[in-house]
Amino acid sequence: MMDFTFVVITYNHEAYVLEHLESIAYQIREHGQGYSFQLIVADDASKDQTLALVRHWLNQHASLFADVQIHTQATNQGTCDNYTKVWQYVRGDVCKLTAGDDVYSGENLLAEWRRLHEHDISSGYPLNLIDGQLSWPAFFNVNMVASNWIYGRGDYIKRMLGINFSHTPSIVFSTRVLRDDVIRDFVRQFAVTEDFPLHVKMAERFTPLSFSQSPLVHIYYRRTAGSTYLVRSAAFDKDKIAIFRYLRDHVARGFERLLISNRMFCFRQTSPWKRRLLNLNYLVYGTRAALHGLSILSEYRQLKPELEKHRLHYQSIRTRAEAQRAAFIP
Repeated sequence: MMDFTFVVITYNHEAYVLEHLESIAYQIREHGQGYSFQLIVADDASKDQTLALVRHWLNQHASLFADVQIHTQATNQGTCDNYTKVWQYVRGDVCKLTAGDDVYSGENLLAEWRRLHEHDISSGYPLNLIDGQLSWPAFFNVNMVASNWIYGRGDYIKRMLGINFSHTPSIVFSTRVLRDDVIRDFVRQFAVTEDFPLHVKMAERFTPLSFSQSPLVHIYYRRTAGSTYLVRSAAFDKDKIAIFRYLRDHVARGFERLLISNRMFCFRQTSPWKRRLLNLNYLVYGTRAALHGLSILSEYRQLKPELEKHRLHYQSIRTRAEAQRAAFIP
């Protein structure tokens, strides 16, 4: 029997966490034969009803899991600390860490993720979930295809040095990556940007790092007014500059160092136009993508998510979550 761990990262997710949990339950009921499941909730001192809703849901669904753990802290410690503090408790062969506001798709994800016996990390394509509506992010996903063509045959660290489109909420991990204390301690040096440092250090520690791209939709990625893509906090900016500096000083060589320095310079610009037009990395990325243009477009056209099927699945998850919320007594 294969052990699988779901890690739920929460902070003030009372509006969404029941949908997230119901999507986990769907995966287990529909596709979980032959697995043993662990659920770990890592909460960063939520100030709302997130934890109360989680416990309410578990009163009825705990039997789905061989082990359930809820880890809390008295004060907010930031994304990176909350993200890494539970790694030591993961016991599954494969682990999926996802924020408590996202939703797992209705695909047979467990069968897809079983392939991690051959890879360290694997990813799918996302659908955006905005105001309860699912949509296919065409620009982002075609650039995910392009990134795989540009970097897929080389060392994974090259992805980190250049412009690279990847969807970290969709990534599932072989547990050996999360059992590495050097990786954990490196990520903990940052405040709110956990994915970029994690992937940089993974690529350094595991050479070659084996990556697999699935053609399926793994995550309905919730985007709200408070998402990082809309709100750049001082902590986020500080983390990004710090990881760029690390790449420049410890990883990059020759022309790569010039490109990283240019990327740092552009990131510091307040004008979005200056950040793009002065960034030599986009020129390099665009040129390399153009060299694979026909192959990229051919592969992209083969991605045919059945949007109506996904919408029906999400509506089913949402209905179940609403029923759970209606039965909740604070």
